[in-house]
Amino acid sequence: MSGPQLAIIADDLTGALDSSAPFAGRGLRVTVALGAEHLALALAAQPDVIAVTTGSREIPADAATDAVRRAVAGLPAVRIFKKVDSRLKGHVAAELDPIPFRRALMAPAIPEFGRIVRGGCLMGFGVPVPIPVATSLGRHAAQAEIPDTETAEQMRAALEGTSADLLIGARGLAEALAVQMTGRAAGAPATLPGPAALFVIGSRDPITLEQVARLREAGGFLHVDAPNGTPDRSLPDADRLLVQAQPGAAPASGHEVGVHLACAVAPLLRPGMGTALLTGGATAEAVLRHRAVPFLTIRGECLPGLVASDAGGLTIVTKSGGFGTDDSLIRLAGLIGEEG
Repeated sequence: MSGPQLAIIADDLTGALDSSAPFAGRGLRVTVALGAEHLALALAAQPDVIAVTTGSREIPADAATDAVRRAVAGLPAVRIFKKVDSRLKGHVAAELDPIPFRRALMAPAIPEFGRIVRGGCLMGFGVPVPIPVATSLGRHAAQAEIPDTETAEQMRAALEGTSADLLIGARGLAEALAVQMTGRAAGAPATLPGPAALFVIGSRDPITLEQVARLREAGGFLHVDAPNGTPDRSLPDADRLLVQAQPGAAPASGHEVGVHLACAVAPLLRPGMGTALLTGGATAEAVLRHRAVPFLTIRGECLPGLVASDAGGLTIVTKSGGFGTDDSLIRLAGLIGEEG
């Protein structure tokens, strides 16, 4: 039995998924472990690409380092893709400390979303002030190439021209690597079963909030507010249901909100129910952990940045808070039940 060709280590679940999807959409078998403790099960599925979430974006830096160290220890000897947030949130430098490498290609841009690197700075959509990329790398900057990546063509050229043994980036670099590994310029879109659509919104990112506002304007969904993740009324078994976390009377962490949402929607998540959208990494992780799902099998993207997976008999779609266009949720709703 041959091992995987690539391992992806991400600091949250949606990041692991959106960086894995380009490979699945091009015919490779991809599994994503929900933590280092589940890597053995995910590897037993014999994937071409293995990914793991360390759940480390919002924990202290030293704990994030330890989480990545456990992930590295659970992987076979294979090339590593360190997935970072495309706006460089989290503990980028601390999470590189446990990864042995000589030279890295650092390319966090996603040109397709208008998020680019120019002159060593990350800028564009969702980045109000340019961010010096080298600063996020700390002491590792001395070992890193930080090329301009304003287009997909530049991203592919940077990948082709590097001798780096470690790749650091986001969906844009993953897309270029998937093309390189498979020779396929484009991936096949994933289809989504009906009849029902359950949208669970844990993210408070302004990009997601605008997407929800547009969906509500379009109509067709029953909307239920969930202060700190706890719905303000019982959830009906509706064909089109949107459950959205709102700020509560007291502050709550993203983890707490996700756990509350997971408990609330659990009775509606039945095999064959249709498709569930989980927005926000903490929300997605909480829902899947509540269902004791050890790993996901990735089907690919249904829309750019929206990833479809098989999860213990369920079809789920995940979306990072800062991903997508204003009409992404409207378009997603139109795809559910339209299987070819």
